[in-house]
Amino acid sequence: MKYLLISLLFAAAVPAAAQTAPAGADKDIRLQTPAELARTATALEQSLIMQPENVELHLKLGFTYTRLGRADDAQRSFETAARLDPKRAIAHYMLGLIYEKKGLKAKATASWQACLENTADPHMRETALKHLNTLNAR
Repeated sequence: MKYLLISLLFAAAVPAAAQTAPAGADKDIRLQTPAELARTATALEQSLIMQPENVELHLKLGFTYTRLGRADDAQRSFETAARLDPKRAIAHYMLGLIYEKKGLKAKATASWQACLENTADPHMRETALKHLNTLNAR
């Protein structure tokens, strides 16, 4: 009886986990092959159809697109994450990098400033300050 209850609990946990995180999305994207990244992007895109307001999914998709070299798609994902949660420093951090690389100085400056205002992480603050100083020197 005890084993039956345990197996039922595990059986119930699998579908619940599948609803919260797409398959493969739990593997560190830095360790994924290009084919795995493409599958992760597809799974995240499908998950966002059901959960369009999920900031975490938008962030994960943005990082996945970044690894795939899809800067425009990554930008849209990070912009959505920042719009949904304006205090999410990592979204502003990534947008600062993207905008700066694209030569969008005003947008990069605004993103780095938002990152600086919304993080307590010393490394992130230091990086934001360096980028702001560089942008202001130009």
